[in-house]
Amino acid sequence: MLPRADRPPASVRLPRWIWAVYLALFAASVPWYVPDGPLRLWLGLPHWVVLSIAAIAGVALFTVFVVRRYWPDGDDEAPIPR
Repeated sequence: MLPRADRPPASVRLPRWIWAVYLALFAASVPWYVPDGPLRLWLGLPHWVVLSIAAIAGVALFTVFVVRRYWPDGDDEAPIPR
């Protein structure tokens, strides 16, 4: 844990649910949950590849949402002391 003076103010920290969503999306992007079995093709690709690409696209879209909604723009925020 960083000393209090080195931590950003609470207004800069993101809510915990955002980190939970990121964790879930990154877990979905790794095909560890796909059982061994016959290879199914979706759109000409193995199904696990399509699932991984969809999860990574979800990470990208969620990042856009977080940046637009929760990221401080600097106009109304005081600079972080260093």
